[in-house]
Amino acid sequence: MSAPLLRLDTVSRAYGARRAVDEVSLDLHPGARHALIGPNGAGKSTLLHLIAGTLRPTSGRIHYAGYDIHRWPAHRRARAGIVRTWQHPALARPLTVAQNVLLAVPGQHLAALRLPPRASAAALDALDQVGLAEHAQWPTSQLSYGDQRRLEVAVALAAQPRLLLLDEPSAGLATTEVTRLAELIRALPTDIAVLLVDHNLDFVTAVADTVTVLHHGQHLTTGTPSDVRTHPEVRRVYLAEADPAKHVPTTPGATDPPAAAPPVLRVRNLRAGHHGAPVLTGVTIDVQAGRVSAVVGRNGAGKTTLINTIAGLHPALSGTEILLHDRLVTGLSARRRCRAGIGLVPQGRRLFVGLTVAEHLALPRPHPGRPRTVTARQILDLFPALGERRHHRPHQLSGGEQQMLALARALLAGPQVLLLDEPSEGLAPAIVGQLAAIITGLAATGSAVLLAEQNLALALDIAHDVAVLDRGTIALHAPAADLRADPARLHDVLAVPTESPR
Repeated sequence: MSAPLLRLDTVSRAYGARRAVDEVSLDLHPGARHALIGPNGAGKSTLLHLIAGTLRPTSGRIHYAGYDIHRWPAHRRARAGIVRTWQHPALARPLTVAQNVLLAVPGQHLAALRLPPRASAAALDALDQVGLAEHAQWPTSQLSYGDQRRLEVAVALAAQPRLLLLDEPSAGLATTEVTRLAELIRALPTDIAVLLVDHNLDFVTAVADTVTVLHHGQHLTTGTPSDVRTHPEVRRVYLAEADPAKHVPTTPGATDPPAAAPPVLRVRNLRAGHHGAPVLTGVTIDVQAGRVSAVVGRNGAGKTTLINTIAGLHPALSGTEILLHDRLVTGLSARRRCRAGIGLVPQGRRLFVGLTVAEHLALPRPHPGRPRTVTARQILDLFPALGERRHHRPHQLSGGEQQMLALARALLAGPQVLLLDEPSEGLAPAIVGQLAAIITGLAATGSAVLLAEQNLALALDIAHDVAVLDRGTIALHAPAADLRADPARLHDVLAVPTESPR
């Protein structure tokens, strides 16, 4: 067997007394398709940071292509062929799709008056590999979330990697997009080694030949995808069902409100677009207290645009009416809508990099006339990991812990309606189960929840009603119970398999 391209020798990374990565050893050979999985907080993304050079190990050695690189800076590793994507798309949004890729072509400078034909050809070839060649001149900001994910892969491929690090590449993608991404990774040249982190076990099985499982920063096991799936310890720590006790305390006897109850949030004829291109052309939806209303749809259907327009982060076009308790809030700023009672957990979390967990939790202030739904003490009971990480900043938290912090921050503002944009993105199955319990618990206390979610199984499991966005408007709106009983109704508008959600 050839010498390993990458060798990790008892690598550790500590934050004070806490070891995010604890003496992990791993060999990766040229052409390998290897996955890292584990529960949130296991140290997966931290390990990618250590390999890419954006973090330095506390102890241990990292060898790449025969060199000890544990002290090399990130840019030197990138030039040597270690290329990565990020947990959330990290793209230059003011630039076009092609310009983003050209930034990665070795030896090119966008300031040049004329780019060499070779550079343009390399960029277009990378875009063609991911199916984005026809969008080459689009502004990156106009791409759907799924297309931004594919663009990140194109940028990585244009950098001519020898080792490709992918952090949650399938997060937020629809089923068909995940399938295309898996085919793309499997078709990469055999001299490129791939190390990916992902929570989608079906995707991992389709892509990886070997899988390493981490737990509390330590190596648990390595094997084939089938071996790992049946490993009893992996099933216990990674696929464990959520603790039903970990949810917001519910009001005894809380039930769904009658159908005639007035909605907390009314959205009428919502119209919005990007750079003159219409995205939403007339969306009408109501959200009632004590209910979870879910909005689903393919990537690019406008789910995030809908959530951001209601929250005031994106401008609505004329004719739109957004009412909170029958008060028109369409013309209010995002800050004033928040004060009025519209809470938001945005896609990507949008945490403040310089603030600690405790400082994040000290920021929200509900309107003086509106009591908090939960107290700071209840938040720490609800998310005990945040109490343990009180003095940590976001980059020191796992993806699941960051999502907990974003949700806690929104809850402490005492919202009357809570907007959740892809809250399950990048979360381990057990954490998704806890998230489901939290959301249903919030509704049981009387909160109104509007959920935009790519995870159909989660949406159908916790929502009372489901609206499907398609071609800028709502193509289907039905009780979730009806869709659970007859999932084939979703097929025509979503083009997804009609199996019942697990």
